[in-house]
Order: sequence, then C-alpha cells, then structure tokens
Amino acid sequence: MPDYSVDASPTPKKPVESSPGPTFTERVRSFAYPRGNSGSPNKNVVQASFTPDQDSAFNLKIVADLSNIRLHKDRVKALRTASTEILKCSSGTVNNILEVAQDLTTTSLMLDAREAGVAFLVATAAHPALDDTTKTKLFEMITKSAADHSFSPDQAMAIDRLTRHGREGSSLQPRLFYFISELLSSCFVAANRSRADKRSTSSRSGEELALTRLLSLLTNLVTFDFHVIDGNISSLLLTRLIVICNQTMAESDLEGAISAIKAIVDQAKVPNDVLKPLVDVLCYVSYLKEKLRSETQTCLDSILFKYQRLDAMKLLLRNLSTPPGEHKAAPFFVRTLRGALLQLEHMYSTGQDLGIAVPPFAELVEALRGAATVDHGESSKNQTTLTLILETVASLIKNDNVIKALHDSNWTCMDRVVGDIADAVGIEQEEHQKYEKMKVSSPIYQFACSAEIENSRITDEMEQALQSICRGISDIYSKLTLEKQTTVVHVLLFLGKIADPEVSTITVDYMQDHRMVFPPDENWDSHLRILADQGFNDTAKHPLYRFRALKLISEVYEFIKDVPEHATIFSQICLPLVLRADESDLALTSRLTGFACKFMVDTNMPIFNSVLDRVVDFAVKKGSPDSTGLRSDSFEAQYNDTSSHLVGLFLNCLAEQPEKARNIYDNLITIAANSEVLIRTRLDSLKLLARIRCDSDGDLMVVGMPDTLRLAALLFRTEESANERSFLTVSANRVLLGEEAPRPRSGRSGVNNGSNRSESHSRTRSSLGEQKLEQPAPLWMYPGPNGLPQDPPVSPSHQLKAHITEDPSQASLNLPLWLKLVTDILDYGGDWDIYSYVLIHLPSQLTNIALFARHISQVEKMHDLVVVQLQKNKIFEPPVGTGLKKGDVALCLYQLLTVLIGYSGWFQPQKKTDSTVHAFLIGVGMWDRTARCCIHALALCCHELPKAVDKCLSIILTKMSQIISQSHLAMDILEFLVRLARLPAAYQSIEEDQLRTIFGICIGYLHQYRGKRQIEGDTTSSRPANRLSNFSGESFLPPPFLEPPTEARKEVPEYVYTLAYHTITHWFLAIPIDDRSKHVGWIAKNLAWKDKSGNEIFEEQSQVTLDMMHRTAYLDLGETSKPSSSPGTGSRTIEKMWVIGMSIVTIETDGTTGYTHITKRQASGTTFSIYHSAYGELPAHHVGASNQATSGRTDSSRRIYPNHVLLQLNSTISPMPIPTQPIILPDDVHVERAISTFDRIDTVDGHKAGVIYIGRGQKEEPEILANDKGSEAFDTFLAGLGTKVELQGATFNTQGLDRESNLDGTHTYAWRDRVTEIVYHIPTMMPTDLEHDPQSTSKKRHTGNDFVNILFNESGEPFQFGTFTSAYSFVNIVVTPEKILVRPDAARSAEKAGKHWTGGLEACYFFQVRVVCDPSLPEISPAATAKIVSARALPGYVRQLAIHASVFCLIWSTRDGGEYVSSWRSRLREIRRLRERYANTATSANVGYPGMGTAADRGGARSYVDGDDWKGTYAMGGLAEGGHFLMSLDFTRWT
Repeated sequence: MPDYSVDASPTPKKPVESSPGPTFTERVRSFAYPRGNSGSPNKNVVQASFTPDQDSAFNLKIVADLSNIRLHKDRVKALRTASTEILKCSSGTVNNILEVAQDLTTTSLMLDAREAGVAFLVATAAHPALDDTTKTKLFEMITKSAADHSFSPDQAMAIDRLTRHGREGSSLQPRLFYFISELLSSCFVAANRSRADKRSTSSRSGEELALTRLLSLLTNLVTFDFHVIDGNISSLLLTRLIVICNQTMAESDLEGAISAIKAIVDQAKVPNDVLKPLVDVLCYVSYLKEKLRSETQTCLDSILFKYQRLDAMKLLLRNLSTPPGEHKAAPFFVRTLRGALLQLEHMYSTGQDLGIAVPPFAELVEALRGAATVDHGESSKNQTTLTLILETVASLIKNDNVIKALHDSNWTCMDRVVGDIADAVGIEQEEHQKYEKMKVSSPIYQFACSAEIENSRITDEMEQALQSICRGISDIYSKLTLEKQTTVVHVLLFLGKIADPEVSTITVDYMQDHRMVFPPDENWDSHLRILADQGFNDTAKHPLYRFRALKLISEVYEFIKDVPEHATIFSQICLPLVLRADESDLALTSRLTGFACKFMVDTNMPIFNSVLDRVVDFAVKKGSPDSTGLRSDSFEAQYNDTSSHLVGLFLNCLAEQPEKARNIYDNLITIAANSEVLIRTRLDSLKLLARIRCDSDGDLMVVGMPDTLRLAALLFRTEESANERSFLTVSANRVLLGEEAPRPRSGRSGVNNGSNRSESHSRTRSSLGEQKLEQPAPLWMYPGPNGLPQDPPVSPSHQLKAHITEDPSQASLNLPLWLKLVTDILDYGGDWDIYSYVLIHLPSQLTNIALFARHISQVEKMHDLVVVQLQKNKIFEPPVGTGLKKGDVALCLYQLLTVLIGYSGWFQPQKKTDSTVHAFLIGVGMWDRTARCCIHALALCCHELPKAVDKCLSIILTKMSQIISQSHLAMDILEFLVRLARLPAAYQSIEEDQLRTIFGICIGYLHQYRGKRQIEGDTTSSRPANRLSNFSGESFLPPPFLEPPTEARKEVPEYVYTLAYHTITHWFLAIPIDDRSKHVGWIAKNLAWKDKSGNEIFEEQSQVTLDMMHRTAYLDLGETSKPSSSPGTGSRTIEKMWVIGMSIVTIETDGTTGYTHITKRQASGTTFSIYHSAYGELPAHHVGASNQATSGRTDSSRRIYPNHVLLQLNSTISPMPIPTQPIILPDDVHVERAISTFDRIDTVDGHKAGVIYIGRGQKEEPEILANDKGSEAFDTFLAGLGTKVELQGATFNTQGLDRESNLDGTHTYAWRDRVTEIVYHIPTMMPTDLEHDPQSTSKKRHTGNDFVNILFNESGEPFQFGTFTSAYSFVNIVVTPEKILVRPDAARSAEKAGKHWTGGLEACYFFQVRVVCDPSLPEISPAATAKIVSARALPGYVRQLAIHASVFCLIWSTRDGGEYVSSWRSRLREIRRLRERYANTATSANVGYPGMGTAADRGGARSYVDGDDWKGTYAMGGLAEGGHFLMSLDFTRWT
C-alpha cells in the first residue's frame, strides 16, 4: 500500500507508482457479476479506511497533482492513483477530488485522460459514504461523460454502483430512468458490435455482460422506484426493450429484456401506443425461446388481468386472423403467429383460474381458420405453422373450459373448420357420380367421399396433432347431442385416414348405432356402398378402421342373408371387396377372407369358385408384421390365417355341399404344398387335412382331437414335455407376422440333393448353416389353441365320400393328392414345424384304413420310402436347439411303419414284408430310443407276418441278446419271446443255437434281477430295484412326464422276473420232445445262484421250473386223467401216501390182484398212472410160507401192499440218506384236508378278462352292460379268443362264473395251454333282466372285478377310460373294428389275366387295438400306441395282450404287501408244508426198533430242513449218514 503521510523532511517522498488497472472486460465482468450475497455491489471492494493523517496527506497530494492543469500526464497518473485508493478516503476527500477532476470527465481531453476519468467515476460510485449531494454531483458527472458511446458500459457500471444495484436510486429519479433508456440503446449497439467482432470466440464480451447487467439494473430500479414511473417513462422503456427483443437472438438479452418488461407490466399500466408491439413481441419471444415461455405468459396474464384484457386478447386473435401483408415472409411475423397460438392455448388452459375472460368459441374458431390460411412462402414454414395450429387445437379440445364451450356453443362453424383443416392437411373434397342416387336426407351425404391424402404434405408432427384432435373429439362424443355427433362424424370422415383406430371407428359405430346400413333404412344400400368403398376399400385408412368397417359389413350380411333380394344387392356391393382387393396387411387379409368365407356358403358355384380363387391368392400373402400398427391385444389376427378360414368353410360345407368341400380340399392341398406360403398358413391347412377320417361306408368326417399326444410328447410338442427343455421360451403367445425369419429346417443326413430334384423341393432342403440358427418357439403345441377354427360336425357326411361313387349328388376327395403331399414332405423335409406335424399326425390318420383302402399304391410308395430311409439311415436331422436327435425322428418313422403293417397284405410283391421286418430289426440296435417301439412292432409282425419273422428270427434273437443290458427293455423283450413261443408259424425253422439264445436272454435277466436284489440286501422279497424309464435318453435324463409312477416302477421288475420264468417254460415246451433233454442241464445249472455268502440258492420259481422240465422232458402227451374206477373193490383196496422229494405220491393197490393206481402230485402238475405186477401161477411143487396154511389155499390168498409198489419203483437195498427218505403220511383228517386243498389249486395259471361289446352310439355303462348280443364281427372275434364251453358242471376254474344253476349264463369262452388258462366274462352271454336289474349289477359283479377288460367298441366314438367305474379295472384293451369294402384278390387276378372284373366288393375287417391303462399304472403294453391288426391276427394278438396285462395286474395288486404267487408255486408250498410237518416223524413198521415214534426220543435221528448241511458215507451203491448206517438201510422206516 502506498504511503501518503506527510514527511517532516524538506524533501517529500516520491509516491509509489500504481500498477496498471484491470482491462475493460475484466472491469465489466466484476461489475456484471459482483461477488457476495449481501445485496451490496460494494462488498467486494470495501477496504480499510485511511487514518485521518493518511487521509489528509492523500487529499493534499492528489488535489495538488490534479490542480496542476499543465502537467497532463501527472494529472492522469494522479487520477488513476485516486481510483485505486478512493474507497479508503473520507467523504470530504472524495468531494475535494471530484471538484478538481471534473474537467477530466467532461471535456474533450485525450483518450487516456478520459479513460482515467471514467474509471475514477466508476470507482468513486462504489464509495459507501456518499451522501445524496455527492451522489447527485457524481450522477451529473456520469451523465456528462456520455459524449462517446464507447463508455456506455462504464457509465452503466457506475450507475449500478451508485444506485446500489437499483436499490438506492430514488434521489436520482426520474432523470435516472431517462438516462437508463439512453444507455439501453448504446449498450445494445455496443454488445451487437462486440458480437460481430468476436465471431470465433465462445465467451461473452464485456459489452454483452454490461448489457445483461444493465437490464438487470433496470428490472431492480422498476421494482424499487415504481412510484415514479408514469406513462411516458413506461412507454419509453418498453419501446427500448421491444426493440432489443425484435433485434436480438441472444438468449441473455431476451431473458433480461423480458424480465424488465415483466417488472414494468407488473408495476405500471401499459400505454396504448406500445400495447400491440408489446403483445407481438411477447408472442414472438414465446415461440422463439421455450425457456422464456412461462415469463411471457405471465406478462400477458398481467396485461389481461389488470388492464386491457379485451384489447390484448383481441390483439392475440388478430395475430392469427389478420393477413400478413408486407410481413408475409418475415421471420418475426411467422414466429409471432406461432407464439400467439401458444399464448392462446395458455389462456384457455389457465385463464379462467386467473379471472381472465376467454374469447367466445366462434371467435376462436374463426381465428384458427385465419391462421390456417396464412402462406409463409416456404413449404416447411407452412407445415410448422399448421402443425402448431393443430397442436393448439388438440390441446384446447382437452381443456375443460373449451369442452364446456363446445357443449354450449353453436356448432354451425364446425363444418367450415372441417373444410379448412382438410385443406390444411391436403384433403380435397369431391363428389363421385356413383353417389348421385343418394338422398340428400342422408346426414353423411356431403362427406361421402374424399381423395387421397398427399402424404408429402403431412409431417409426423401434423399427423400426431390430428390424431390428438380426433381423440379429444371422441372423448366428448358420447355426451354430445345427435346434431353435434353428426358434425363429429363429418370431421372424422375427413380424418379417418389419420385418426387413431379407436377414434376413427366412431364413424362406423355411428352407422351401426343408427342402423344406417341395415334395412329398412331407405338408403341402406347407398350407405353400405360408402361403408364398403370408404370404410374398407380405402387402403389409406387405418387398418383397424377398415377392420371395423368390414366387421359391420359382416353383420349386415348376417342380418339380410335370408332375404334373397337384399342378399343379391349385398353381393353386388360387397363381392368386389374380395375380387379386387389387393391387401398387403395380413390382419386385414385375415378378416377379409373370414368375411368372404361366411357368405361363400350361400353362393352359387361360379361365384364360389371365383371367390375361392381370390381367397387362395390371399393365402400366399406375407405382408409386414408392423403393417397394422396394432397391439396384439387390439387385433386378434396377426398372421395370414386364410387357411384357417378355408378350414372353417370346409367344415360348414362338409355335410350338405360336397362339391364346395371338395374344391376347398383341393386348394388346401395346394396351400399346404406351396413352400412360398407362410409356415403357419400351411400348418392351418395341415391341421384339417390330417384330421380327415371316414367310417366303414366311406362317409367322411373330421375328428376334433386326433390321437397324437404320445408322439407329440416324444418331440417335445406338449407343454409338459417342452417345459423339460431349456430351448423353449414360455410365451405364451408366439405370433408370427409377415415375412418369417429364417427357420431351421429338418435336414437329412447323408442325402445328396441330386440335380434331378425339382426346384421347389430343393428349396425345402436345409443347409448346415441354417441348422445352426437358434430354434424359434414352435408354431404348434399341445395343448394349445384348437387345431380347428370351430368344432367339426358330429356326424359323418353322407354326401362327401372317401371314394368315387355313381351317385351324382355325392362327391369324393382326391386322397392320392394328400398321400403324395405327405410322402413328399417325408422325402424332402423342409420346415421343421411342417415336417414334425406330418410325422406326428400321419400315423394316427393311417390307422383309419377305410380312408385309404382304395389307394394302396400311394400307401405302398410311402411304405417303401420309410423303409428305405430307415434301412439306409437317411433320417432327417432335427434342427439344433430342439433338444432332439435323429433317433427321435426315427422313432416317429417307426411308429408310422408300425401302422403300415396293417396294409402289408395288399402290397405287391409279398417280399416287401421281409423289408418291413428288416427295417424294424435295424431300429432294435441302432437308436436307443427306437428299440422298444421296434420290439412292439415285431410282436405285431409275429401275428401279421409270421413267415417274414421266421426268416429273420436268428437276427432278431441276436439283436435282442445284445441289448439285454438295457433293463428298461426287459419287459418288452420277454413279452415278445413269450408271444413268439405261442406262434409256431413264426419259428418253424428255429435251430438249437437260437433256442440257447432265448434261454440265455431269460437267464441274463434273472441274473440282473438277482444282482439288484442282492445289492439291496433283500433276499426274501421278490421285489427288485426300480425299473428304468422307457426312455434311456441319448444325452439327458428321461423327462418325468414319461416316467411311470413311483409305485408302479417298483412292480415292473417283479413282472420281468416272472416273465423270464414264463419264457423259459413256454420255450422248453416248444422244443421237440427229442431235444428237450439237451437243454435241461444248462438251464438247471443257471437256475441256481449264490448269495453273498456263497450259498447256493434255488428259488421257488426255479424249483417249479425244474419240476416242469422233470415232468415234460420225456413226455409230450399233456396232462393225464384220473382213472374212472378204483383198482379194487371193498376192503381189498389199500391206499397209502408219501412225500417223496417235492411230490406227493398216492398208491392205491388191490391187495388181491395187485392192480395199482399211482397219483403223483407235483408243483407243475399231477400225473395219474396204473401199475400192475405180472404174477404167474406158482409151480406145483411150490411150498407155501411157514406162516400160511397151504392146505385148501389158492392163488387168491396172496396179498400185496402199496409199500411193495413204492419199493419196486423207488428203492433198492442201497442205503438211502435220512433227509431224502420218503415221508409217509398218516391217514388222518389233516392230511386229507391238505390233499383236498392241493387238488383245488390249478395246474395252470388262471386269468380272467371281461369282453364287453359297445354298440353304436353307446356311451354309458348301464346301456353297454345291458347288451344281450353283439355284432357278427364281435361273435367272430369271440370265437377266435377261445373255445365256447359249457358252464354247468364245468371242472375247470370258471373264475367266479356259476357252474351249477346257469346264473351267469349257460356258456362262456375260455382258452388254455399247458401253462396258462384265461376265462372270459362276457356280458352278452349273461342273462339280462332290466326290469329287476336295470344297472346290470349281476354282470358288473364279474367285469367290475376283472383287472383286464377287452372292449369291442362299435360305438363310433373314442372310448373314455372312466366309462366303467371300478376300483379294479386297471387295463382296458379297446378293439375298434373297421369294415372296409375292397376289391377282392380275384379282381386282381382277373386284371392280371387281362379280364374285366364284373364282381362286386367284399367286406374286409381291420381292427384298431389300443390299451388304455389306469393313470397310476406304467406303460405295460405294446399296444399303448394304437395298432392296426387284421381280423385273422386279432384274437391271438388281443388274447396275449390280455394275459400279459393280467399277470402284471396280479403282481400290481400285491404292491401294498406280499407278493404274487403262481399256481405252481402255491402247489409247491403245499408240498413243503406237508414235508416240514411229517419229516422224520413216522413210526417204523419194524417194532424191533423202539423209540422211533416220538419226537423226544428219535434214537439219535434228527429232523432235516432245507439248507441244513449233511454228511454221509458211500456204501452199497448208496449214501449212509455217519453213525446212523442202520437207519439208512432200514427201508421199513419210510414204508
């Protein structure tokens, strides 16, 4: 800090030179943006004051320097020093300096002097202790320094400091406002000049900042000194501010000016001379700067509310309606007009809340019309203005005040508005000659037609505004009077092409609500024409608008279709809609075809065919998914569902219009075959084609739900199965629109496309690149939307046939077309959805043999194709991402081939049957998942193609022996082997090594069972580990939906265990008797097994199997019968019984003649034989025994005992081990009762099954059981199931049927072999007494307790499992006959011989066999999927199904405890009980051996039981127990 004190020395100190002051811009920046928050602009410049001495010294020094007018430089320097230190000085010093420095600011001195003077004034103005006099003096100096406008910013700075930023300016008024107005002009000029000079810099100059600060100063001055403002001052200031707003684009200038204007308007009345320019500039700035829009609206609110409310509002309206004149192209005028629109919108939105009266609605409308007619010279400017006008209207319509005005106003002006808006957006009105006949009375006459909108003249913003207008009108539409509603309809007719669909449909609803298109309206036909042409045919209109129009047209048709003259007019008007329509919109195409298909039912054939051709053309449309612009919930049809409508039309024509149905069928084939058609559209066609069936008379029908769920699950086409795969995204609702994205196609591995393939076929091929695409969600799924658009007719069509007839009123379908189509799809592949749909649904359709019985050549081609694909591994590869493999496709192909077995009898040549069996053989080993299906098919081939099976038997058995490790196939393999054993025609050429293979398979499964049981530590129960699923899975675990229930899985291994022994038994008996003994040793060796301890185990089942071989190894005569009479009479007959090994031997001997009857009871059967010792006459010299008196004796005196017979047949003098000695049975009640029980146990396994006939149309249990007879086919079937036997007096087990009084009928059918017996409970053969037993409970008493029921279903309806209510009916074998009229073999022979066949057709029966199980059971049958069986093979096939099912159910029924015990095992257990009870307890016949008869004293002998160790000594050709040699020799102990 310089030192200004006075030194006492004579030489004064030289003052320190002050540093140069800040630059002008720096000074202005500090002025424009003062620091601090106290409100004082001087806070940042306050310094410590001088002491009095310092002040006095500084005063003397500065005054002295300034007083020397000759030293210019010293004066300037002194003034600059004063500027820097002035704030430290006292007020007196300030006044002294001002006095001597006046000339430096007022005279025309040099520039540096003037700059220093102005800087001094600016610095002095900030002094905090200036009084009013000093301020006035300083203000005078500041105003006089304005000779040069370049100092205006400094002057503004000084004024700002002097007035403390406008807060202390009262003493200077009113001169201050006038000076400020002058500064505004000069500062604005300076700021503009600065902007022009600094073009490239982005920062604001000092001049710009000064202007901003000056505007802020003015705002504060007006606020604090408003009382001095009069009209002149406000006019002057507003004029200056309006000029600034009109001539600047700088946001800071506009913001400051608008703030000042707002302050003036708030504090003073606006003079009339500036009102219009002020309103104009507020509108201008409102549009120009959105940031300032709120400020400008507040200004106008103040003007309208406080003062000239009407004048200002009229000025706003005039800005819209007054022609622009010379301002036509001026930017200011354009922006002012647009700003006026914004201000009007604001006024109507908030005016009433502020107490502002809005103009009448009519005046507003006229003003808007005027705005719409303004031409701004450029198209883009016109569009912007029009858009703003429309947006304003849209906003106004939503305002409650406007809505009230709309309700209260006269709407006569609205018609003019419609025309103006139409002109604005490019809609031209014209009238067409075709409406000349319309009566003028029609309220929509003058708005009947409009030309196309010029799309180039409508911007997106304009369209959005128009849509908003329409929505606003529609919101109040329902509350309007009819007259006003009519006007709204006029507006929407013009804007229907633009309005939102929900809004534009008001016009259609208007016509509907007022019944304008329905008779008896006198103009209904003219209105209908308008609706058709303007509502639908106008493709420029919104799709949903057109849709509603079409919907109304459809309703009109439903209303008038029964009135011929009206229907004719309707067809003339609306038929062209279909014939000339060229739609690219899929949704509208769908509705149009749906409409066409409605009235096509009632048209004549020429019109029908014309419309049908056009509809088929629609089917190839692809369109764009976005063409409708609709949400999926607003419009149902989102893809080209033309085929779906054709399907509905087919169903409607099926019953009574066969020719139309045939034509539709042909076109659906065309659509399905066209690879250019959308996949979903093709699928719609396939969904009908795959559901076509026919009855025995050839009458066609359509099934609602085909039997395809099982196959669909294999390819994950059910929701339950698909949920197991991660590839499927649950959407539920996948909608395909327009052109489809590339979809993976099924590709055949190892297939050469070949140049000889047609182009269309080659296009359906897949490439590796396509297969790598991510698999989209499937287009079809079960359960899902109904496969058909409506339920099919319940009854078959008697007019549409599956074959050509001579009746002209009937028509037939070209079924070879369909067969060729599906064969091509199977051959060439294509889209996976198409291929998989055919693959899954074709087998079900082919089960309807009557449908294709006369088209065998096409079926044969399909058969050959499938066989080749399977044999040569030309299987299509499923797309990547589906989770499927070739084996899954092969599985479906095998299902198809299994169905084709039923057609094999018609194939030529017969050698094709061999290829069929070979194809199944490949599937047994190549693909894991196909083995089971192929084994089931081979089981059917055993019945249908026994010769072909016989030829391939060696390969079949080898294949099966190779897959026994796959335990999930055990049941299927063993059932197949058991079935094969009962069909000698299928193994005529079997060899010894093949028999060993069969026994090896059985033993292998027994070892698996025993191993699992041993691992589980269960050596007593016969229930092994859980069965594996019937899916092995190629790369993943089987899905749970295909797993059998948990309890069921427990019982399946027990079933496999039982089947293995059954298989050994059946095949041992199938061996010729000469060769049986060769296999006994190997079988017996493998029937035994060792437990964990190494002990030899021989199970009960093994024991009875060995017992069976023991009985039949050298005997093939079957069972013996008990002799009809005793060997002797009276007391001469002696009977004794022994337990010998595991048999009970009864010997009855005539003591005189020696005739003996021997009964040997074994587990596997009872043998009756006769024994007689041939004794001759004794020689004459023979001497009798010493204990006999010889005199008078004859030969009749000789006696013989059963013991002798036993010794002769069973013993020598060799010692017999005690444990093996026969056990004599006492003649007591217990033994008698035990033998009686034993004899009641059958020697074969007994089974029962109900055989129930279901007649035509029968669905309920009582009416079914009430049948007392069946059809001829049913009787034939029964005869094949077994033999008709009489019940009364029957000696076999009738399974509960009465054998005494014919209570259950006189006869039944039964079947038996050496191992199994099955008795059938047949309600039609039981007495029927509906009077006393209307529910037929006497019949249900039997069938309701049968585990298995065979249902011969001729009802014509699919059988439902719950039809029969029973807790025991686990398995229903449903046999559905199909009668087919075919050309007999004689016809073919005649044709081959060149002769014409003149005979008729013969009836041929085929049967569909399917096993339906209780849901709790696992899949236990090869017929779980329907099989087609010929009449010849049916009884044997079904009988074996029933026997296997019964065995399983017997095992299943014991799941809660215990185990299934066969009859042989039951007999064995009875023998064991007797043995254990009487072993070693018999009293010796030799009384010389005391102590042998009591348990307490056995003479050292012990009682042996199974499992005991025994040691003996070989002696005399036998074995004797150590220490008990004599006992081993004493045969009397056991005789």
